[in-house]
Amino acid sequence: MKNLTVVLSVTVALAAPPALAQRISFADFSGPGAGAVRNQLVTAVCDTADCIAAAKTTTRGKPDWKKAKKAAVSFIVTGAVVKKGKGKALDLQVLDKAGPAKARRTFPLEKSGTLSAKNLQAAIELMQGAFGGGGEATPPVKPPPPEPKRPEPEPKRPEPEPAKPAPVASKPEPEPLKPAPEPEPEPAKPGKRTKKGAQGPLFLAAEVGASVLGRNLDYVQASTPNLRRYAIFPFPQIDARVEFYPLALVRDDGLSGLGVDLSVGLAPYLKSRRQSSAEAYPTSTMRIAGGFRFRWSPFDSYRAAVIPMLGVDVRSFTVGATSDGTTLDGLPNVSFVGLRAGLGLELPILTDLLTFFGRFCAVPVFSSGQLISSAYFPNGSTFGLDANAGLSLKVLSFLSIRVAFEFEQYASSFKTEATDTYVAAGSVDRYLGGSAAVRLEF
Repeated sequence: MKNLTVVLSVTVALAAPPALAQRISFADFSGPGAGAVRNQLVTAVCDTADCIAAAKTTTRGKPDWKKAKKAAVSFIVTGAVVKKGKGKALDLQVLDKAGPAKARRTFPLEKSGTLSAKNLQAAIELMQGAFGGGGEATPPVKPPPPEPKRPEPEPKRPEPEPAKPAPVASKPEPEPLKPAPEPEPEPAKPGKRTKKGAQGPLFLAAEVGASVLGRNLDYVQASTPNLRRYAIFPFPQIDARVEFYPLALVRDDGLSGLGVDLSVGLAPYLKSRRQSSAEAYPTSTMRIAGGFRFRWSPFDSYRAAVIPMLGVDVRSFTVGATSDGTTLDGLPNVSFVGLRAGLGLELPILTDLLTFFGRFCAVPVFSSGQLISSAYFPNGSTFGLDANAGLSLKVLSFLSIRVAFEFEQYASSFKTEATDTYVAAGSVDRYLGGSAAVRLEF
């Protein structure tokens, strides 16, 4: 069976490079359309570096080292857009004093007049090397060493067959006993729920299906531009679910509705891309929910059910590094782990044919992954909501098809200071979509 591979495009902003220790200044670039590529480099570097305006380090567009010394600037970056073949190229120079450049290299430009993601990374590494290692590029991820092959076990030698016993003279078979008459069924005890026709209480249900969802991560009152918003729609998720009511095997009263449930949703082969780059980042998401439930049917003649539930809910969404180790900074990998408490409902519309079902759960979250941690927001809290509503069409007595609308939301609030790396009042991580499943009931 081939692995499921889904390649999806995600619109996200360009990440900033690591911080640089020295003061630097970008002089005005020369040449046709030079402002666009200069702005690209300034945006990529100066969000986290100590950059000084060109007016304080240049005179008539040329480096002025007296001004630079007064402004405590160690390096001045200059550039010129020149023709190269049928296109254009950027002649980039890093100066630390009057005279020859400390570092110089020419980079081809795209039709838009800017650097590609690969050449932008190379330009940043050129500047970092000239600045004396003020920032380090993310090292490539080394693949894990291959596991040593285990020696195959030697095949078992066939054991000798036991000697066959000597034939024994057959004895005459005894006459079969006549079955005893079956006892008459006892009348139902008061307070005990009788079976509805030939169908007793539910003791096992299993579902297999898929969801089509969209995810949107946004921030509330974000004061720093280094936080990365994330949006994706649609992406597929494989779903599986099981419910088990063990007491229904031995009794037919109200306690037969006490059981457990477990549901799993996986989308392990997604890809994320930045708008300005074709580089793909491996992406995956997972949803696990499970716990105790009580299926209460208040009417014997009407198969409606009210289902209180209590358990654990986990939703994670991870964007990993590329093959060369590049990651998306400003985008936290989330892993919401919380308590799930809620109520489910099943309401027949057409008896033994069409049923409305739904659930609503509150999810107080006690762990949020990187979102609320020292990496992004050290102080904060998260509260989640989970709900669905749909219809179930019965095809056979034990088989039905379900379609539903799905909703998940995790709202976070943060306590930050103006001097923090990331400053925002909160965030909203929302999942919306639909699902379809085949359900078996016994």
